[in-house]
Amino acid sequence: MMRREIVLLVLALVLVVPATPVVAENSVYGNPEVSLSVSDDTFKASEAATLSVVASNDGRIQQGGPAQYEEKIKTAQNVRLTVLEDQIDAPIDVKTGTIVRGSIPGSSTSTFDFNVEIGNATPGTYDIPVRVEYKHVRAVTYSDTEQPEYIWSTIDERKDVTITVEDRPQFDVVSEGNNAVFAGDTGSLSFTLENTGTRTANAASVQLSTQSGSLYFGSPSNAQGETSLYVPTLDPGETTTVSAQVGAGSETSPGEYPVNAVVSYENQNGVTEQSDTLTTGVQVRPERSFELRDVSTENFRVDENEARINATVVNTGPGDARNVAVQLGQTSTVTATNGESSVGDLAVGESAPVSFTVTIPASAEPGTNTFPFTVQYENADGDVRTTDTPIRKSISIGPERDPFTVTNVSTGVSPGGSDSVTVGIRYNGAEPVSATNAKIFVSDPISTSDDGAYLGTMQPGETTNATFTVSAGSGALTKAYAASIEVRYDDTDGDTKYTDGLPIGIPVSPSSGGLPVPLPVIVVAVLVVAGGAYVLYRRR
Repeated sequence: MMRREIVLLVLALVLVVPATPVVAENSVYGNPEVSLSVSDDTFKASEAATLSVVASNDGRIQQGGPAQYEEKIKTAQNVRLTVLEDQIDAPIDVKTGTIVRGSIPGSSTSTFDFNVEIGNATPGTYDIPVRVEYKHVRAVTYSDTEQPEYIWSTIDERKDVTITVEDRPQFDVVSEGNNAVFAGDTGSLSFTLENTGTRTANAASVQLSTQSGSLYFGSPSNAQGETSLYVPTLDPGETTTVSAQVGAGSETSPGEYPVNAVVSYENQNGVTEQSDTLTTGVQVRPERSFELRDVSTENFRVDENEARINATVVNTGPGDARNVAVQLGQTSTVTATNGESSVGDLAVGESAPVSFTVTIPASAEPGTNTFPFTVQYENADGDVRTTDTPIRKSISIGPERDPFTVTNVSTGVSPGGSDSVTVGIRYNGAEPVSATNAKIFVSDPISTSDDGAYLGTMQPGETTNATFTVSAGSGALTKAYAASIEVRYDDTDGDTKYTDGLPIGIPVSPSSGGLPVPLPVIVVAVLVVAGGAYVLYRRR
């Protein structure tokens, strides 16, 4: 134990005495060597950029030993880098705080990215102070019989990295004109260009380009995807107005379209250089726009051949439209039988009614569906245009309506008796039907000896009474018993159709007046009594 204390004392002296240490047995010592550099040290004034600081660890061993101990000694742990913004002698704002990395082993690097904003800095070189913090194992003592012991050190130091702010012209778009053009027309693109750099740009050429195939420079007959404008000279702080003719195809969708500008110029050595890409824009306004308002429907339900959509089309501008027609787009739900409605000329703000008829099949599902509508019109040159974006409207399809409904059931049938049943049948269709027959279906204890009724021709909305004869068994209770009516009819095309069973209830009511006992029972009782009297008479 005394020997280990001597070793630790020697190591402690090694850490504080800069002379060559006395080598202790079973000990390893050394330290990491962290240095800083910048991966890209060239920046521009007045830009947001990333300062990438590279931390390199060239750890060294002063006295070696087992590899695992040497690796621990060379590793910088819990590495933290902070750019000391308040100590920078330049208009540089640091937007990133302290960055922490876990560990940097020996012979390794790690990159720390700081977001910075460089103001109007004078061209030249600048030192950027960086605070470097980490901890590491300074020494390890070990033996074959005891656990190793570690001596730790903490490093907190300042290191500088150097960056360069270039001396060069720079450009910026400082204001824009009213850069708007109607689809199918031409207009002017203008903006003010400023040299925000530190050197004069000579023989400058501003190259304008657009990435949209429907936006062009020049006239429609000589449309170009790019154009170039010449600026003889532009001193630092000087501005110039740049303008060019720009147009948009008639099918161009409304919106903002970017225009790129790149400035080529000669530097002080006569070498041609290029600026970063600047961006301005052109607003393309629609040639025409329309709205569909007050949408309503008629007979819009499943299994309808003449369902109708009614609406009002409005020209919302910005120009008048000639020979306007509204079209119902294709859907998988309905089939248009009249899918176009023409309304003639519409000035800005004017409106006109439109209507469409469709067939809704029996396979359609009730519910809300989206229907697209497009508008066709002629521009001032007589060219036919179609709106690019359909007007989409949500319209509900109602459930299939039964062509017939039961309106009233009337009967006076009682247990053990028979009576007529009168059923009111209403026709709900849109066209007259003929050869209409009604049939009643009943079940025990209700029976019928007359289950059919001829109704003949029925008009839309007409109600006709169907009369049947029914009987109630003697054991029937006084309540309503389920039954149904089926209607057979011929439509206007001569096709015979059948309805599903229309449910009704047949009420069985108590007998009113008359004999309290059913007639057959009375007859049997009379015969029994008469037979008995006859037997007594013969015996006398």
